[in-house]
Formats: sequence, C-alpha cells, structure tokens
Amino acid sequence: MDHGNLENAELDQLFARYRTAMPDPEASVNFMPELWRKIEARQVFLARLKKLTQVFVAAAAAICLLLGIALQVPVATGPQVRGNYVDVLADANPTENLATVGIRIDYIEPNGK
Repeated sequence: MDHGNLENAELDQLFARYRTAMPDPEASVNFMPELWRKIEARQVFLARLKKLTQVFVAAAAAICLLLGIALQVPVATGPQVRGNYVDVLADANPTENLATVGIRIDYIEPNGK
C-alpha cells in the first residue's frame, strides 16, 4: 500500500469520527431569531465596553490635567530661594565669615582701582 493512500485513509477515518461526534445542527424555526439575539447581545456588550473605556479615558485626562495644574501652582510654605547658585552661596556665606576659613578678601573697587 502506498504511503500517501495510508495517510488519506487515516484522514478520512478522522473526518468520519468527527462527523459522528459533531453532527450538523438542524435549523429550527427559531434559528435566525436566536442568531440575531446572540449577535445583538455581543454588540450591546461591545457598546457598553466602548462607553466604559471612553469614561475611563476622560477621567484619566481630567486627573492628569488637575495634577498638572496642581504642580504649576506655587506653594507658599517655607523660605523660597531666589537667584542663581552663586547668589545663594553668597547669601549663605557672608564675607566677614570667610576670613575664619582662610579666604582673604581684598576690598577693591569693581572697576579695578
């Protein structure tokens, strides 16, 4: 017996067993109404899911907007630092205290005279 014919025979047997295990459904009077009911039920579920998703996206956008606004509003608690890094260091270390750490200050005019 040819190898290809043996595979075809096994495949035919498999299909025959499948047909006996899963017979074709008989169409009844309620076949089309039941089919449409199932289709509409699935569409209603997807419409609800879409609406719920839209609500969650809108809520997330509103929360992001509120948090963005809250981060931009200045909070008036504690001392506020104004100026650049050099200004902050100059305010923290007055010139009369620099001599104690070994830094000598020459008081000269800003134009070099």
